[in-house]
Amino acid sequence: MKVLKGTEKLTIKDVAKRSGFSVATVSAVINDVPIVSEKSKNKILQVIEEMGYRPNTIARSLKKSKTSTLAIIVKDITNPFYPELISGIEEVAWSKNYEVFLCNTENDIEKEKKYIDNLISKQVDGVFLSTSSLDRIVDYTVLSDSNIPYVFVNRKPNVLFDNEWFVGTDNYAAVQKAIRYIISKGIKDIAFYAGPQEYWTFNQRLLAFKETMEKEGLEVKDEWIFTREEFNEETGYNNTLKLIKDSKLPECIFCSSDPLAFGAYKALSENNIKVPDDMYLMGTDNNKFGELIGLSSIDMNNKQLGREAAEVLIDVLKNKETQKKNEIILPPELIIRSSC
Repeated sequence: MKVLKGTEKLTIKDVAKRSGFSVATVSAVINDVPIVSEKSKNKILQVIEEMGYRPNTIARSLKKSKTSTLAIIVKDITNPFYPELISGIEEVAWSKNYEVFLCNTENDIEKEKKYIDNLISKQVDGVFLSTSSLDRIVDYTVLSDSNIPYVFVNRKPNVLFDNEWFVGTDNYAAVQKAIRYIISKGIKDIAFYAGPQEYWTFNQRLLAFKETMEKEGLEVKDEWIFTREEFNEETGYNNTLKLIKDSKLPECIFCSSDPLAFGAYKALSENNIKVPDDMYLMGTDNNKFGELIGLSSIDMNNKQLGREAAEVLIDVLKNKETQKKNEIILPPELIIRSSC
């Protein structure tokens, strides 16, 4: 896999900087894509004339022919969720003669916007987006405006437009299945580490937790629900220290990501609370390192998620009138080990 760290210096960027418009807008004017107002188009054309810029033959060919390249944009490559997802995407892409660029935004919105401009400049054939918040902080439609289709993977906005696709796992069913299993063991008091609620995945998991607990006649205690900006080991550790300090302990801690569960396990161990003798523990995502501590978890089919997303995007590229559903949801699988 090639890691896209930026683009070589392109004259189109100089035009964008001078004119005050984005690379995507300048690209649309150069390639005569009718999405820019007449006033803006004239201003960009004037700057092009003043600079003496002429689109080179490579840039023209990139627009008129396929480049056989795809890109995936992720928020944090250190998140153990991504390796299998990317592996699934690359497996299908390579089998169909596409290269895949990896764009790691490091949770930086401006970096993500710059990546999108760069990908438009490079005229990649399609893009996988695993970064979207529910309220669309970033405008991804600049990709479709440049005739570059994209697929949301794992995370999606509140509304999908007609020319957008989403492939994800059923987060609601995953949590529902886990809660019912936990209850079947006679456990009633459950704490939930919910993760950041601006993302569809974690939003769905918290909704499923509350509704399933209520349907089963169990109390949902606000002090046992933790929503934080991060869903990493450090957050799981700090949540658990707060849980130990501030309230009566629950019987089980259910984490909406395995890294949260790893942090919880560490905090419990340091306070001589043994899993599963003194506390049950459940994770989500079935990270391979969970086997080391016997962590029960939910397999979200990450690799298959990548495969399905690649199949959808490549089908869209080959068949603009594709019959593929705009939304594909995969089933989760409960993995039981010793922790619960």
